[in-house]
Amino acid sequence: MFKKVLALAATALFSLNASAGYVQYNFSSGPVTGYFIQHDDDLSIANYRFLLSLPTEGRPGLGYAFYPIIGVGYGSDHNTDATTHFQQNGPTNFSVYDNYDLNEGRISIDFSRDTAGNFAYSAQYSTSIYYRDGTLYKSGTATGLVTLGTVSASQAMGLDYLGGYESGVRRIVPAYIGQAEVPEPGSLALLAIGALGAVGMARRRKTAA
Repeated sequence: MFKKVLALAATALFSLNASAGYVQYNFSSGPVTGYFIQHDDDLSIANYRFLLSLPTEGRPGLGYAFYPIIGVGYGSDHNTDATTHFQQNGPTNFSVYDNYDLNEGRISIDFSRDTAGNFAYSAQYSTSIYYRDGTLYKSGTATGLVTLGTVSASQAMGLDYLGGYESGVRRIVPAYIGQAEVPEPGSLALLAIGALGAVGMARRRKTAA
């Protein structure tokens, strides 16, 4: 019995250590589904795999997949830049460019924290999808939420084996560009009170003059 408990403890410890160093975020609402993984020390993106659902216009299930790939003569899919609104414990803003297999897609995803404390995303995208009957062009803005996920031990071990980054992912340490939190209701109320006070002072001065 003791050996079994010891074995279970060792397995749990190994899994914890194997996934240490990475944090995963899952797209939990909106037209984007999938996930991305980033390093928890320098916040650089380590891997990403997600699907952007597009307006159908008679083509059910239309979407554009973004995942790192390096093709020989067929193009690639890779991250192009990164910034962050969080100095720690927050998702990294990043952009991806894809020109693999006659298609072309660009997406830039920006993350902020909403008034409820959730991580929200706003993604600007443009795509061109090749069909035999013509190329379909799409562009717009996608919004939704992301939540913390779990990096599996096998994923962490695979990333470690590759030097911390999935093949095709460039190591780009994000630059901190300041907070992007939405003002809380209390802060908005204080701003409103301050504005009313300023108006009142201006009226008093005008009356006194």
